[in-house]
Amino acid sequence: MISSEVIKHLEEARKETQSALQTVNNLIVEHEFQDMVDLIARGADALLEASLLLMKSQDVDALSAMERADEYVARVYEIMDDEIDED
Repeated sequence: MISSEVIKHLEEARKETQSALQTVNNLIVEHEFQDMVDLIARGADALLEASLLLMKSQDVDALSAMERADEYVARVYEIMDDEIDED
């Protein structure tokens, strides 16, 4: 496999992740964990973006995408901690 194939697969993975994210946010009936699923999917997209940027040797932009992913995951943990504290 060559770099261009990896880039193509990462681009396809991002499109699928973004499609899933859109579907999650358009549910007819809200799901109990929809907010966390949204954040996790956004984090996954950011990590895929970071991978794609690294494959294109754009390390500074990749770091920004990884930091964004970290923020999404941190928000999920905050929500989970809040829900555990409520129980």
